[in-house]
Amino acid sequence: MGKKGDLSPRKKAEVKALLNAKTFSNREISRRLKVSEASVRRIKKVIESGEELSPKRKKRCGRKPIFTPRSERCLKKICLENRFATTKVIKSQLQDASVNASERTIRRKLKELDFKACRPAKKPKLTAAMKTKRLKWAKQW
Repeated sequence: MGKKGDLSPRKKAEVKALLNAKTFSNREISRRLKVSEASVRRIKKVIESGEELSPKRKKRCGRKPIFTPRSERCLKKICLENRFATTKVIKSQLQDASVNASERTIRRKLKELDFKACRPAKKPKLTAAMKTKRLKWAKQW
């Protein structure tokens, strides 16, 4: 099971209050507040060491996005210049602009930017019989 996110300051304060009361075990506290027992133990350890319960991370955590606002604009420009370009072609053009992204990532980003993927409709060609009929109709009217 992965990490879901930091506990809110309110939850941490509740855990701290119940730990200071010393009437409940770690397991009972975790059940009451619906947090993991490991979180209760970690908070208890922090309290005993005398540190603050404030969150350590101030910015977003996780992997940095490949597409910056600038590279998104570049992708948009490439797509508008050549509407029928494949993701392979787009990828090679983005690499020229020093953006290294996979085809799958490019497709996902295009979807976010509201670009629809569809093949152009093929119009049936006019036959000789159709052309004569049209010409006859045009001359009549």
